[in-house]
Amino acid sequence: MKALITLVLICILGSFTACQGQSKKATSKNTAKTSDTTKQMNLLDEQTKILSQVFTIGGASTEDNPFAGTTNYLELIEKTEMPEEQKKELREIYKLYDLSLDPKKKAEFETKVNKKLKEAIDKSMTDPNN
Repeated sequence: MKALITLVLICILGSFTACQGQSKKATSKNTAKTSDTTKQMNLLDEQTKILSQVFTIGGASTEDNPFAGTTNYLELIEKTEMPEEQKKELREIYKLYDLSLDPKKKAEFETKVNKKLKEAIDKSMTDPNN
């Protein structure tokens, strides 16, 4: 009886792994085709939209809802209370992230990333406190 149960479990697990392997192969081929030609979804903008809806559905008032009326991440940055220097840095990072989503602009993205890395290295070399 134990041998029969063990054999059935092995067959079931084997079929699950075979099915899972096939689905991964199929989806990886499809995503390779679409990611090469189209811009991917901006998850920061989508997250802002979803959180705006969550706070609205939750009944948060306009004063309590930091996401009220925002449709993208840049609007959220403008609405927050923080120093202008920090807002500028967040805008630059957002633009860099948004640029990384477009496969047609890979060269521009690489240039900007290299520039950011060089600035960070130069800043760390000159500032002994960091």
